Amino acid sequence: MNTSSGAYSLAEMERLAKEKVEKKSPIFWSYINLGTGDRQTFEESLRAFKRYRFQPRILSAKRQRSTFTTVLGQPIAIPIGISPVAGYSYLHADGDANAGRAAARAGTVKILTSVGDLPIEDFAAMVPKDGHYWAQTYLFEDRRNTLHIVRNAERLGFKAIVVTVDSPVEHKASGSNRNVKDCFKDIHLKTPSANIRYIGGKKRDFAQQHSVAELWKPDQLAHKETFCFGDWDELAWLKSETKLPIVLKGVLTADSARKAAAFGVAAILVSAHGGRQLDGSPAPLEALPEIVDALKDTKLEVYMDGGIRTGNDVVKALALGARAVFIGRPALYGLAVNGEDGVYQVLKDLRERVDNLYVIYAVVHRCKN
Repeated sequence: MNTSSGAYSLAEMERLAKEKVEKKSPIFWSYINLGTGDRQTFEESLRAFKRYRFQPRILSAKRQRSTFTTVLGQPIAIPIGISPVAGYSYLHADGDANAGRAAARAGTVKILTSVGDLPIEDFAAMVPKDGHYWAQTYLFEDRRNTLHIVRNAERLGFKAIVVTVDSPVEHKASGSNRNVKDCFKDIHLKTPSANIRYIGGKKRDFAQQHSVAELWKPDQLAHKETFCFGDWDELAWLKSETKLPIVLKGVLTADSARKAAAFGVAAILVSAHGGRQLDGSPAPLEALPEIVDALKDTKLEVYMDGGIRTGNDVVKALALGARAVFIGRPALYGLAVNGEDGVYQVLKDLRERVDNLYVIYAVVHRCKN
């Protein structure tokens, strides 16, 4: 198959990516598709979409339609962005930049992860200046790590700060996924976790080389900085440090959404961390309607990620109240298959399928069984 042209499903892209990645490292493919615990949340995030059906409105098709929308006041060509995901650098040395360029070509948002292996400064130098980029961060143990992301985001023209709040501790995988981190033991990237600049209270020495696995051991280094117990006071501190809008990622309940609104965040990204954290938490699509309802009297925008695999999935999430959706693993599949062009093809295929659905489908309903 020529993966640089023609429409094809994400299922095909995933199959091609699996073949290519497993030739390099079967364990790394397991890492990409890692689900914690018994993988309940991972699997439910996919299944949740099948519990909803379209209600076709016949004889109402519009010849003129558009997939354009806005997020945080910025126009985007499609209501589909790219979530922050680690692992790009293993698939391609400049993987995050490839995804950023693909998002710019598609006219949409790319969220840069704070724990990837491409420094935020390098990313900004490698992507189009007129693209839409948001910078993800954790409420790191050492606030200087958070401020490194924020100050660079401000200086380099990023449009928002995305704060991931659903991983105070690392939840363990089970079964065949238990030892997937072994795939990193022999990987020495140029600057692993490049945006974590302070570890153990000290400025990090980048001349000292670590494998990715060593850097993320549970008892030391970057692991301690990322899996930390941020709280609402930390969020208030961050809000006081920047004028950039804050998007809170990892919200799954109406109560948390209302509290976030009271703290003055600009948007909520309903997310279960791809099923990689607290197993047994709701699928994002299931949590979406109550969060949208809880925020209906506010100006907060609501986005969603988790389980998106088809244009149908996108439209169902939009019909349930999401202003836009974000994809994680599908972008990795595209990168694995064909680099920047592969990521762009994923976005292009989803846009075409969403556009076709806009012709007739307007609302969804939940199945009775």
